[in-house]
Amino acid sequence: MMAPLLQLIVVAAIAGEGVLGREAAPAPARATGRIVGGWEVYIGQFPYQLSLEYDGYHICGASAVAPRLALTAGHCCIGTNETDLTVRGGSSTLEEGGIVFPVKKLVIHPDYDDSNLDFDVCVLRIGGTFQNKSNIGIIQPTSSGTIPSGELAIVTGWGATESNGNFVPNLRSLAVKVWSTKNCTDQAANYMTSSGSMMCAGSVGRSFCVGDSGGPLVYDQRQIGIVSFLINECGGTAPAIYTRLSHRSVRDFIRQQINNDQRRMAQAATG
Repeated sequence: MMAPLLQLIVVAAIAGEGVLGREAAPAPARATGRIVGGWEVYIGQFPYQLSLEYDGYHICGASAVAPRLALTAGHCCIGTNETDLTVRGGSSTLEEGGIVFPVKKLVIHPDYDDSNLDFDVCVLRIGGTFQNKSNIGIIQPTSSGTIPSGELAIVTGWGATESNGNFVPNLRSLAVKVWSTKNCTDQAANYMTSSGSMMCAGSVGRSFCVGDSGGPLVYDQRQIGIVSFLINECGGTAPAIYTRLSHRSVRDFIRQQINNDQRRMAQAATG
């Protein structure tokens, strides 16, 4: 069974709706919403945070995970063409400032399922490099096979401060508690069938909302999750779902993309 709010996201995408509260962007984006219960922050505090843009419009969050690679959600990449996508880094302000990089290639996890967002992960290769750029830094994906249950992790993104409102102009951040795998599975079972590639974080009044999709969830200087979808209302009692980077298939997929690009860079350097 598909989650109610996830159904809404998919319907909006098919209908070609754009971001909330402004003229629709010409994008198949599912990215609209807010971080609930967060606070405004400066990009220098979270230099790995990126904005994925379609034809100049923000559609999803992303993170810099290698000199030429960004990480986002698989559903942010479905139905898009690389030539229409750009990645903006180094700016706290939505769709302004920083550096805009073209997207040269996107790779979605081979087991990605668009019906339930299983393995909801996509790697983007940019033109240029994130290295030595002002207010842009690389976050390492977790190398652990476990999640820090009960600990606080940080999620960041842009979005509205009320339902059907406009995106806020500045980056926001929120500390959310990571759920245990059992608690996540048990609570999600009331609405849907979760999978091993998913994890839960947040609490009542404290979660991402629809549109922070693709953004990073970070614990102890490592990225442990990717914003995926909400089962019900923003900041409600139902779990907020992230792609779990500690899942072996997800970790292996990301590591393979990083290793492949390192080989490309080495070959280019040697001619």
